[in-house]
Amino acid sequence: MPALTPSAPLARLHSTATHLGIIVLDAVDDDGPWLDDDSAAIVACGVLIAINPGLDDGLRADVLAMALAVTWFASPRETGHTGDITAASGFILISRTRVAGPLHGPGKLAAVIASQHGRDTASAAFEYTVAVFE
Repeated sequence: MPALTPSAPLARLHSTATHLGIIVLDAVDDDGPWLDDDSAAIVACGVLIAINPGLDDGLRADVLAMALAVTWFASPRETGHTGDITAASGFILISRTRVAGPLHGPGKLAAVIASQHGRDTASAAFEYTVAVFE
C-alpha cells in the first residue's frame, strides 16, 4: 500500500510556505494536540504555522491558505492600513468557523491563495483572534 500523501493543493500550499521561510507543522507533541476541537491553527510571529492534526486535507488546505494570508496582514503595531491585523503578541489563533464570502482583508486574500493553489472552495476564510498575554 502506498504512503499517504497530502492532496495536490495542500502540497502546493506547503511548498509556498517553505519558499516564504514559514515552517508548517502539526500542532501536536508527545502530550497530545495543542489545540481544542474549535481551533484550526496558530500563526506564530509570521514564521510558524501549527495546524490542528484532526483536520482533513481539504480543510487543512483552506486553513493553511488563511494562515498564509494572516501572516501577510499581521503587524506587531498599528499601521493604520485597512484590514491589517495588529498582533503585538505575534500570535493569532484561527478557528474552525468559516466566514462566507469576505469582501476584503485576510479572508479575501485566503480565497485567492487557495484558488491559485488548486482549491475549489466557496471560502477559505475563517474567524481568527489575536492572542493577548498579560
